[in-house]
Amino acid sequence: MAFILVPFILLLFWVRVFLFEGVQPISFDGIHMPLWEWLVRPVFGQSVFWAAVFSYILAVLTAFTVNRVVGRYGLLSKQSVLPALIFGLLVSGFLSVQRLHMVWMFALFFLLGIERIMGAPASSRKEVRCFDAGVLFGVGVLFYAKGVYLYPMIVVAMGVLRVLSVRSFIAVVLGLLLPFMLSAGYFFVFSSVEEFGVYFVLNLFSNTGQFGHNLVSQIYLPVVILVTLIGLITLVRYIPTQKIITRKHFRVVVWLILVSAALCLTPYFSVELTPIVAIGPSIVLAFWLDKMGAKFWREFLIWFLVAGTAAVQILM
Repeated sequence: MAFILVPFILLLFWVRVFLFEGVQPISFDGIHMPLWEWLVRPVFGQSVFWAAVFSYILAVLTAFTVNRVVGRYGLLSKQSVLPALIFGLLVSGFLSVQRLHMVWMFALFFLLGIERIMGAPASSRKEVRCFDAGVLFGVGVLFYAKGVYLYPMIVVAMGVLRVLSVRSFIAVVLGLLLPFMLSAGYFFVFSSVEEFGVYFVLNLFSNTGQFGHNLVSQIYLPVVILVTLIGLITLVRYIPTQKIITRKHFRVVVWLILVSAALCLTPYFSVELTPIVAIGPSIVLAFWLDKMGAKFWREFLIWFLVAGTAAVQILM
């Protein structure tokens, strides 16, 4: 029942996006990478409704992928949909984030790549999993070029999980380059490699514009940051009590929060990075709620997040 409720709750927060007429269907419109221009924009970029449908589907898929990572690697004491629910709440505050954007495509492929890396220590074919992670990451970058700035997170995850070696590093680099080589080959046959390079450079250094905050967002964001910090403190306290491999997985989550937060401080990113930034806090807050002894405070925090998200949507 809980797995059914999460998409339904997320759909309630997506209603305004479906009805958001008078604007471009795709958020942060501009020159995008080839896969976005050829596969997504022609199909979903002409209708507000279908763009909202696709962004909603991507949000649900990403939310349940976060939930699967938590369940597969035992990051909570029991199976729960809390990570998916919290992720859905964290990405639902701002309408500009909910609208279809290339970050949604990248977030899903990036998370799948992180999931492959997290399973590498228990695999006898670590280099293969690293190669797979590189391919997934490279496909995501073909949708969102600035995602390449998150490449150090892949290497950091490999280092934290003790699978970083010369062979695994070469494997992940080759995996990253493979989608680019195939794309460059396509352009070489049907157009020119220079055109592909222009697409990539323009997207890599493009300015998406900065989000215009008001009083509501200036209150909401510090509150979310404060709650996440409390969750992080709780996680750090409990890490020594976890199994060794679980400790490593939690350290990957902590590094993901730090790296994504550092990117938010640069002028190259704005609120559009929320689907990436929300991955780590959704896991940390779910862990905090899981460790809460008092049921009242656990439910209070969940309803607080729901009410805060709804308030931001209404008042922004």
